[in-house]
Amino acid sequence: MDYMIIYLFSMRMAGEENMKYLWVLFIFLFAFAAFITYTVIADGDIDHIFNSIDENKNENILEKTNGVRIIKNYIIKENETTTFEYIDYIANPYEYYEYNEEKQIFISVFDAKTNTVSTVDLEEYLCGVVFSEMPPGFEIEALKAQSVAARSFCVYKMLYSSDDVRKEHHGADICNDYKHCKDYISYDGACEKYGADSIDPLWDKIKSAVDSTKGEIITYESEPAAAVFHAMSGTKTESAQNVWGNAVPYLIAVPSEEEQRKNEIPGYITENILAPDQFKNMLISNGFRADFPVNADSWITNFSLNSSGRVDTADICGKTITGRRLREIFSLRSTDFKLEYKNKKFIFTVTGYGHGVGLSQYGANLMAGDGKNYIEILMWYYTGVEISQAGRFF
Repeated sequence: MDYMIIYLFSMRMAGEENMKYLWVLFIFLFAFAAFITYTVIADGDIDHIFNSIDENKNENILEKTNGVRIIKNYIIKENETTTFEYIDYIANPYEYYEYNEEKQIFISVFDAKTNTVSTVDLEEYLCGVVFSEMPPGFEIEALKAQSVAARSFCVYKMLYSSDDVRKEHHGADICNDYKHCKDYISYDGACEKYGADSIDPLWDKIKSAVDSTKGEIITYESEPAAAVFHAMSGTKTESAQNVWGNAVPYLIAVPSEEEQRKNEIPGYITENILAPDQFKNMLISNGFRADFPVNADSWITNFSLNSSGRVDTADICGKTITGRRLREIFSLRSTDFKLEYKNKKFIFTVTGYGHGVGLSQYGANLMAGDGKNYIEILMWYYTGVEISQAGRFF
């Protein structure tokens, strides 16, 4: 009898042990199946993810605010021209909540006119930058593109300015000298200069562009980009390498629309006309040394153009000078110029305005007028970039 009890007890224990193993096996198989299902969805074609979204279901959507969603690690933005647009990718979607919160970011600004440093809310500061840098009458999508580019440039300066640059800025992140950083005017300063009645509607339009892109910056390989910009290009923008000697992957020459529609752009072609003595004296006073023959028609030879069609170098009286240096000496609007001697005058015929790198403001306005949104404009002028939130870097 005792042996029977012991045997039955042993069988019961063995049964419980087997059930435990069965439960462990069941849980493992369930977890594995769930993992395989999620992996197929998360790593699938991004277009398939866009096209398979059911507006009545929320299981794939972690958040939707201000037209932005996170869908399986992808940050998506809704806009007027397409249903969804890929903005960025993050390894952990829950980190988005941390850096997408409305953080108030401050920037320190050196005022070159008053020789003072002040600290300003970045979004407020951007209104003054965009107002100063781009005509407020431009298309709203062009103003949005300008807002994102300017914000990106500011964030880049805040994070990566060298000690020498900060010393020039008296310790500040940026200055209001357009030749060195970006032009800026405060709302009060604009009202005082132009009158509040005329400023308010324009300022409201600028503020709308800044607010609707709040926190958005251009990044390249997940780092803030130095999103430089200029007024207008010719047939192409310029590469950073041709201007500053350093190749920047996202700042390369791309086609721009100004040439085909130059009649719509005031000041697209300009001329600088100088008598031979003026031409020679300006060169000499700026350190250029050469023997100038009596006949001025023999002074200019061997023009060399770079990959974007702008002047790389020229020979004047047998001495080589760069297009950039000629632009500086003669205050030309760009290095996209022709120089000829005609009717006993030296004539510079100049196309466009600015260094030519990055976003072309007038080109952006033409694209916006054709129905392109600000993200399409930015992706055109900055190669291989993403749109990210500035908050993640602060």
